[in-house]
This record gives sequence, structure tokens and C-alpha cells, in this order.
Amino acid sequence: MRTRTARPPAGPSFDVAVRWAPRWARVFRRLRRSHRRSREGADVALDGVGELAGGLDDLGGVVAWIVGAVAFVLGVLLVWLFLVPLLLVVLDLLVVVVVLVLAFVGRLLLRRPWAVAVTPAGDDDAPAVAVADVMGWRRALRVRDAIGARLAAGAPPEQAVLDVALGDPAVTPRAVVPSVPTAPEA
Repeated sequence: MRTRTARPPAGPSFDVAVRWAPRWARVFRRLRRSHRRSREGADVALDGVGELAGGLDDLGGVVAWIVGAVAFVLGVLLVWLFLVPLLLVVLDLLVVVVVLVLAFVGRLLLRRPWAVAVTPAGDDDAPAVAVADVMGWRRALRVRDAIGARLAAGAPPEQAVLDVALGDPAVTPRAVVPSVPTAPEA
């Protein structure tokens, strides 16, 4: 989200991006637990259905039952094909809007830091080379631009993050474990 590419005078280019990654594992774990609880006791017995054959003594009663059954099936079919999908679309849109509003409000109230990550340019799957946690969206954009300027001036990524973090108390550099595989010792 909002990525800038910094091209130093010598060496590789870097992408500097502002990210916010929620802790999804905890959310999914809670959902699985609540799903298991809701499925317990889901057996439903059909008791007391009663007799449905009343009123079939004459031909008029039989025709009325057939016409009523056909009308009922057509009504259920119309509701199932048109009204239910329309209500589901409206409900889905309402849920999406509510979730977005709650996420935005929660983000503002809980103030989890935004991560400004430096990655090799053009490689979306590469792990971050350097990361700084920043409080506030606008400040994260300013920090992204400052780190990009330091990288364009030729500073290594870790040093660029540290330089920007020293100038702003709301910026915290995060230690990044290098993902370079080590050769096994013989």
C-alpha cells in the first residue's frame, strides 16, 4: 500500500512501503472455536407434524390441494430465485460497510503502529530488509518519504531506518532477521 521506489546512485533499488498487517491467526483461531461450539446440538427432530391428508374426500378438495401446492411451489421458487439473492447482496454490502467502518474506527482508537518496510525493488514476495514501526498514518507517509530520501542518497536500508528513527520519537526501528540461507557446515 502506497509504495515508493528509491534508486540510490550505486547499488540495487529499494521499495519503501507503508503497511498494516493485522494479526489474522488470532482472529481465525477464535472463529474456529466459535464455529465448533455452534455446531454442537444441531440435530433437529420433526415431531408433531400431524396429518396432512384432511379435506381430500371429494374432487374439489383434491383440485384445491393441487392448485395450492403448485402456487406454493411457484411462490417459494420466486422468493428463492429473486428475493433471497437480492437480500443477500444487500446484507453482504451492509456487512462490508460495517466491517470497514469498525476497522477504521478501531484502527484510529487502538493506534497500532503502521510498518514502513524496505524491500528489494520489484520483488513483492521478498522479505523486508528493514522495518520501522510508526504511530499515525500521516507520520508513516512522512517517514516513508524520509527513508526513501536517505536510500536515494546512498545509505544502506538499516542505516536509513535508524537515521529517521533517531530524529522522531514516534518511530521505532524493528529488528529484521535476515532470510539468507546459511550453508551447512561440513
